[in-house]
Amino acid sequence: MQSEDGQIEEPYSISAGLDYPGIGPMHAHLAMVGRSEVLAVTDDEAMAAAMELTRLEGIIPAIESSHALAVFGQKKFKPDDVVVLCLSGRGDKDMETFVKYFKADSY
Repeated sequence: MQSEDGQIEEPYSISAGLDYPGIGPMHAHLAMVGRSEVLAVTDDEAMAAAMELTRLEGIIPAIESSHALAVFGQKKFKPDDVVVLCLSGRGDKDMETFVKYFKADSY
């Protein structure tokens, strides 16, 4: 997320906690040497993942964590893979955003 001349651009996210340019030289280096993988998730994918977790488990995740949950729709895991996902925050603080989003989308 940078301009043609390499300047970091301001991002947008439905999640206030992700609405900042969160990239730096360390992230680029880790991706370059194969120690990390950077994946993109849309707001729609994150909100759908939040709804799925809420329906299946009764857990309302924070929207920031919902972006991590949405990765499960992109990645394939082997049956013996161990996957740890930390749900930080609480979704109750995001209820107004959830209600507006799903009301507008008629989910």
